[in-house]
Amino acid sequence: MPTTFQLPNLTTNPKARLAYIINNKQYTFSFQWLDSFCLVSIYVIKDNQKTYLIKGRAITQNSDLIERVKDSSLITGQLIIKNKYNEQTEITQNNFHTDFEMEYYDE
Repeated sequence: MPTTFQLPNLTTNPKARLAYIINNKQYTFSFQWLDSFCLVSIYVIKDNQKTYLIKGRAITQNSDLIERVKDSSLITGQLIIKNKYNEQTEITQNNFHTDFEMEYYDE
C-alpha cells in the first residue's frame, strides 16, 4: 500500500516549499510553477548540507521522480505524482493540488 501525500496549492503560491516524512526521513520539496508546468527539487539535510535527490525536474504524471537517484542511503522505492481519479488530465496550476497527489511506494 503506497503512502499518499497532498500537493501544495500553486495558485495561491507558485513557489512552495514543503517537508514530507518518507521512511522516517525528512525530505524538503520545492515546487515552482512556470507558465505551463511545474518544476520540483527534492533535498535532504545530511551533515548540515543540502544533498539534492533531484533538482529542477519538470513534473510529469505517472513517472517516477526518484528513478535516477542511485544512492540507496538517500531514498529507495518509487515516488509518483498521479491523478487521484485515474483520469488522463493535464497538470495545471489550478488542478495540481486538487486532482493530483504524490504516492510513495517503498519497493
